[in-house]
Amino acid sequence: MGRLEIVKAKFEDGKIISLLIQESFKRQAELLNISESDYPDYVAFETEEMARNRIANTHVKILFIDTEPMGTIGSYMVDEVGYIERLAILPRFRGNDYGKRLLEKTETELFNSGCKVINLSIVASFDRLQKYYEQNGYQCNEKKRYPFLPFDVQYLSKNIKQPNLR
Repeated sequence: MGRLEIVKAKFEDGKIISLLIQESFKRQAELLNISESDYPDYVAFETEEMARNRIANTHVKILFIDTEPMGTIGSYMVDEVGYIERLAILPRFRGNDYGKRLLEKTETELFNSGCKVINLSIVASFDRLQKYYEQNGYQCNEKKRYPFLPFDVQYLSKNIKQPNLR
């Protein structure tokens, strides 16, 4: 294993971020049978412009092994509530706890900024993804159907009193 480094994304990293997101979420789009023409705002179809907008307005990080980008995560806070979005690890790097490292670093940063609870959402039918977050201390809240999405959304949250404690 090479040297791991998590860095704050810069505006010019928009292309890297969008490519990481597209490759990481491609299989989800296939499983959901959705296309970019029908759902251009779905995460799997994130453009460089969308990524740059997120970099400008939220906290986006990139995980590198040596100089190769292989993962990303975004977060932001509203009052004492943190939100995590777009945790993505390239398929060939999965199963090595890289996502957990990104998640824990982001949770710690949110906690250190005064966050008391962290929220995130996933496609409700992705049971393995739900189990992953539950193993990392998240609990399922409500499941919601939106008229503009072809799937249900599962909301999860985690109360944090100290970083990385369940």
